[in-house]
Amino acid sequence: MNKKSLLITLLLVGGLSHLGYKLRDEGMFPLSEISKLDLKKAGLKIDQNEVYNPNGISLVDALVNVGGCTGSFVSDEGLIITNHHCAFSAVQLASTPENDYLNKGFVARTREQEIEAKGLTCRITDSYEDVSDRILGSVANIEDPATRLQMINNQMKNIAADAEQKDPSIKAEVSEMFIGKTYVLFRYKTIQDVRLVYVPNRQIGEFGGETDNWVWPRHTGDYSFMRAYVGKDGKPAKYSKDNVPFKPKKSLKVNANGTNEEDFVFILGYPGRTFRHRPAQFIDYQAKYVLPYTSDLYDFQNTTMENVGKKDKATEIRLATRIKRTQTS
Repeated sequence: MNKKSLLITLLLVGGLSHLGYKLRDEGMFPLSEISKLDLKKAGLKIDQNEVYNPNGISLVDALVNVGGCTGSFVSDEGLIITNHHCAFSAVQLASTPENDYLNKGFVARTREQEIEAKGLTCRITDSYEDVSDRILGSVANIEDPATRLQMINNQMKNIAADAEQKDPSIKAEVSEMFIGKTYVLFRYKTIQDVRLVYVPNRQIGEFGGETDNWVWPRHTGDYSFMRAYVGKDGKPAKYSKDNVPFKPKKSLKVNANGTNEEDFVFILGYPGRTFRHRPAQFIDYQAKYVLPYTSDLYDFQNTTMENVGKKDKATEIRLATRIKRTQTS
């Protein structure tokens, strides 16, 4: 699967087996495939089209790719919630030894106090279209695997280029959702003016360190708030005090009551990658050789940078993002 594509992760929580639902459907799926899943039977209480609807507005329209991470619009004034580590680099760039937002946290109590999130942009899905028939139809009579693959890749590029030519304001990509099976054309718009609104104290945002970041239950306040701005004409524009908050097509509402046992839960977003279709030999090689080597290398790099940072506060702040990236890789 293309690592930049929107996917849905199904977490079938609790004793759903009593509903007769087949737990093998649990896992990560491209949005183009969820129409083939019986989410109602799994416990979904809204219409399935409200999750993903290529012909209308759905929950997908509340999502944003911010700095390579998943973010969600939670107001009609461009307010975005994302993970603490996703805002980390911008907070680091805004921090100084005198104003150490990285460790002490930051809160803007007014719009005027919001800080430019340097280096961060928001990529919003403007529209999406299944183009599988167009791509696979072009290679229907091609039997040679190498020729077929080359033609598919060329067709993906041509479709994206054609979309950008028709609308120069967008960035287009054709994502291979399932190899040799499903292809979706995504049209993106990039918001260039993103600002920090709230970042928790670092001891809250990464409590327990990165080891606890990948286990459950978690006790980390791993969240930050940003706001997306556009020009007064509603179009993406570079940072300016004259810009206005972006108004998304859809924003999410937070359920203050939380979830109950055996509730159906799913996550929409931009995961880095998935290995669900790789053979057992690949996983075995990763576990025995690649991951241990990578872990030792990153430990060495981070220990070295942390020791250097102890000698100078400015250096500590400057190296913080590099350390964070290897910890979350």
